[in-house]
Amino acid sequence: MIRTILIEDEPIALKHLMTLLRKYCPQIQVVATAATIEEGKLELLQHQPELVLLDIELSGHNSFELLEQVATIDFEKIFVTAHEQFGIQAIKHGATDYVLKPIDKLDLTEAVERAAAKIYTKRMLANRKQIIESNFNYAHRLSLPAQDGLIFVDIQKIMYCESEGRYTRFYLAHQDKRILVSKNIGEYEILLPKQIFIRIHSHYIVNLSYVEKYVKGRGGYVMLSNGAHLDVSVRKKDDFLDIVES
Repeated sequence: MIRTILIEDEPIALKHLMTLLRKYCPQIQVVATAATIEEGKLELLQHQPELVLLDIELSGHNSFELLEQVATIDFEKIFVTAHEQFGIQAIKHGATDYVLKPIDKLDLTEAVERAAAKIYTKRMLANRKQIIESNFNYAHRLSLPAQDGLIFVDIQKIMYCESEGRYTRFYLAHQDKRILVSKNIGEYEILLPKQIFIRIHSHYIVNLSYVEKYVKGRGGYVMLSNGAHLDVSVRKKDDFLDIVES
């Protein structure tokens, strides 16, 4: 559900908007409504919504004044108004969309879908950031799931990762133990810092600190300090060379 606030000073128009949202936009959760700039500011600060649908003219003022007062809150904006001439100002204030009164249900649903797409993207990026931050603590360690809990490894000691289907095997420096975890290598390509680790093949992510030699070929291969030879794919070759030769 998308946390949403409606700001509209005409009771009949507000009721109609809520009816349309309930009927045609089931992803919307209206957490508050407001009729004035003052009320709108209070509700925005309290609820921190993801989406706001707002009229432009509000009891002798306009909603652009409100948006300037809450500029630090990140939310998508859909203007719902009878005044088409405010379109340029709406765009300048970061409007996701602009719906004219009387409200057409198709215009409204399309505007909400566009806003929802942006909101879902924000959520995905926030989740990815949270995953990354939760996997690294002050000692720069990575938590790896095990049958009986978690294994914490120092990132600097990871020599390379190898894909094994839906699993990933970790090879650590100065240790014979290899750790197999039930996550695919693509997830660790996101988690591991790109300043140190590079994907050289669909099967391998390597720690550049342990690469001792690159041997030319169609894709070529790298030699690591533990004696491992890992293929570099043709598709990844140029990216790898750009990094190691810079």
